[in-house]
Amino acid sequence: MNRTVKVLKFFRHTKLAIMSMKGPKQPFSWINSKLGVRETKKFSVPKGGKTRTLINRFNAGLMLLFVFCIPVYGSALAQENQPAIIRKVSPSVVSIITYTPDNKPLAQGSGFFINQQGDVITNRHVLEGAGRAEIKTASGNLFPLEAILAEDEDGDLIKFSVKIPAQEVIPLSLSKSIPEVGEKVIVIRSPLGLEKAVSDCIVSAVRDIPAFGKIFQITAPISPGSSGSPVVNMKGEVLGVATFQRVTGHNLNFALPGQRINQLTPSKARTVAEWNAKRQTEGIPEAEGLFKKGLSYYLAEDYEKAIPYFEKAVQKNPFSVKAYFCLGTAYDYLGRYQDAVEAYKEAIRLKPDLGEAHCNLALAYAHLDRYQDAVEAYKQAIRVQPESAEAHYALGATYLILGDKGSAVEEYKILKDLDKEKANKLFNFIYK
Repeated sequence: MNRTVKVLKFFRHTKLAIMSMKGPKQPFSWINSKLGVRETKKFSVPKGGKTRTLINRFNAGLMLLFVFCIPVYGSALAQENQPAIIRKVSPSVVSIITYTPDNKPLAQGSGFFINQQGDVITNRHVLEGAGRAEIKTASGNLFPLEAILAEDEDGDLIKFSVKIPAQEVIPLSLSKSIPEVGEKVIVIRSPLGLEKAVSDCIVSAVRDIPAFGKIFQITAPISPGSSGSPVVNMKGEVLGVATFQRVTGHNLNFALPGQRINQLTPSKARTVAEWNAKRQTEGIPEAEGLFKKGLSYYLAEDYEKAIPYFEKAVQKNPFSVKAYFCLGTAYDYLGRYQDAVEAYKEAIRLKPDLGEAHCNLALAYAHLDRYQDAVEAYKQAIRVQPESAEAHYALGATYLILGDKGSAVEEYKILKDLDKEKANKLFNFIYK
């Protein structure tokens, strides 16, 4: 068999990322033209009447996590222990009501107690623009937000304190694990117009976005006012926090892993009014909003609509690594490889140790037939992550495309200690 065809098989086996997407008409045209491949495997998807293409991408770690949810309001759920879990968790969930600086109603969200001191976790965007805020507990009592204590800007999480009697506080515990595929979870929230709403959910996958982190996708019909709701396992432990959604064209909802709560960055205690005033001064809100909007389209695989938001986000905040990385990936999916190169370069300039950006940059170079540049980019990825079997694997394949068998053999020798399966595959591509 022709060696170049074997190399293509190598790329097909690569597991850096395999995603279903709406890609360019001739995905991996650089491989097709160099390796003599004429066909791309396709499958039909009932989405807009178009055929979508299965494409291998070097988009390290991106695998989608879907949570399929069935809404249940006020009734017992199927499993025998679910009503008990709901009774256990519900008293810990609160409604969050925010008001404008001139004391007019602004918005509503959900949250939950995280410790016996009465600190509450919710999404940062729930408090945006507020002059003051208060929570409504399961008992129906209202208590004022006292101070912002810690936040996760990228993850859209925030912790605040409340002036509240200890007997009103029933905190939830955090799970130390990421949910497994097929695991049942429950979302308990306080959306607009409802005191409590419950969704019985099943986890099916996970997505890890470089420079952003892990995120859950939830297809449950989470309505406005549900941001900040806990996603719990069947022990009542918090697995994640429900966050943003987009309903134009797609009803997509997401959650951040509960593990990020322990990683919140402590900040100087501020009232919600002081916190918002500081954010406005720093010019943060607009760039964040643009990125989140772009990310929602990105996760829906609507890259054409995602790109303008990412472009505007980096204009407003030229230091946003996550926006540059996602912008580069979106360009790549649409066949705009030179634009992808420039975006990845910016992400690397801002965060030189982002190995995934180096890998993606290498693939963009390869699309442009710039194989020597691809080699150098893979070398940089290996410098950052020397034990990355995927990067060594890809570098070996690129050497083969260049006809450098000796260097490919050296990568094979390294792979033998990192990943025997990949080493054996590379060996076969070299010698058989």
